[in-house]
Order: sequence, then structure tokens, then C-alpha cells
Amino acid sequence: MTAGESARGALVRLRRVTGDRRHRRRLAELGFVPGAMMSVLGRGVYGGLVLALGDGRVAVDARTAATLVVEPADG
Repeated sequence: MTAGESARGALVRLRRVTGDRRHRRRLAELGFVPGAMMSVLGRGVYGGLVLALGDGRVAVDARTAATLVVEPADG
């Protein structure tokens, strides 16, 4: 499942980031690393998300959300 498919309010764990190396590196700089816990705070009209990641909040567009492969935090 991807972050873009996650329900609002869901607590998820990042498994991996897909895409080219430059894209993965930039997201890693923002804290999107395997094992990171995040929560979906909001969803935009065009599929963008606002994610709680650590102590911060990050907005990503729908294309980026689709590259974040996640799993439920409890499993």
C-alpha cells in the first residue's frame, strides 16, 4: 500500500521509497527513511497529503505520495 492509499488519521510505517535515486535522496533528507512512523493528517483535492513525520509536518503531492510504500504501524 502507498501513503496515497492510506486513510486520513492512519498511523503507518514507511517500508521504502520508490523512484529514481535523486528523488529517494531528497525524501530521505526530509526524514522519509525506512522505518519512519507517519500519520496522514489531511488530504488535498488532487490527492496531495499532509503528513506528520516526527515533530514536523510535510505536504507532498499525489505523485510523491504514490512513491511512499507503507504498512500499518501495528503490523
